[in-house]
Amino acid sequence: MNETTRFNVSYCSDPLFKLRVLKQATVEKCDICLLNENNPLRYGEFVEKVYKTQRKIRAHYFCLLSGTNIPQNGSTPAGIAGFKISDVLSSYAEYREKQCYYCRHPSAPVECAQAGCGRRFHYICGYSNSCVTQFGGEFRSYCDQHLPEGCRVPVTTKGRRCSICFEDLPQVTEPDYNPLSIVRTHCDSECPPGLLHRECVQRFAYTSGYNFKCPLCWNKAFRVHAAEVGIFIPQRESAWEREPGAFKDLHKRKCTAVDCKVGNGRNAANQLVGCKVCGGQLMHRQCCGVSDADDYLCSGCRDESFVRLV
Repeated sequence: MNETTRFNVSYCSDPLFKLRVLKQATVEKCDICLLNENNPLRYGEFVEKVYKTQRKIRAHYFCLLSGTNIPQNGSTPAGIAGFKISDVLSSYAEYREKQCYYCRHPSAPVECAQAGCGRRFHYICGYSNSCVTQFGGEFRSYCDQHLPEGCRVPVTTKGRRCSICFEDLPQVTEPDYNPLSIVRTHCDSECPPGLLHRECVQRFAYTSGYNFKCPLCWNKAFRVHAAEVGIFIPQRESAWEREPGAFKDLHKRKCTAVDCKVGNGRNAANQLVGCKVCGGQLMHRQCCGVSDADDYLCSGCRDESFVRLV
């Protein structure tokens, strides 16, 4: 995955949050974990917030969500996507001197939720060492020794490819193999038992929002499993629904083809079909060149990600 593709995701960049999102590698450090890695598909977007005129606070969004002692008490536009600046600053005292179990460096804000464990770690170190933060319910985190049952299911990747990008999956024999970097699908008896790169699923979740579902069988129950194995699913409209004028053609009931071959008469309106993914960009079957309405994809959804999913 190249640098441009890695940073081509959007959640905290929503104008509603009034945040600056760092879109490239940086030497600036997260004020929570004190690390500077920047990979929004793995660690959430690296954001910067100006407060009290000239002061700045920077954080990986998933450091905020996974921090055991960082409450989210603000409204959506307040602070950093709902985290009050005062709460974030106050939280430093809880973990600044706590050492990460994996890298042995300080400022480890995540604590294993298993009773009696006490291991603390940076979210970034946890990602690399088979730990998990469940992005649902109480947002609990677990170290590699106390993973929930659903995260301990053995995964065999030999000869398998990701069902989203169709690239090879990491092998058990590789030195940096991480079983939690692979997400399984098997929603019910009719769902194919697929394997997916965790980063591919996270990108799909960023894009889909409320419409996130299994990419193989389209079952929305998949979102529960995905959240339990560490996928953050934004609670917002899908990317295609947030495009300016996304639904205007639905009300007009007119063909959106540049060179319409049928016209927009009353009878012609009965021949219109909408995109199978977003329902937009209505066209006559003759104009979009499909005989089956379920085969039509609009130009907005006909990118690499959706073509492979549908």
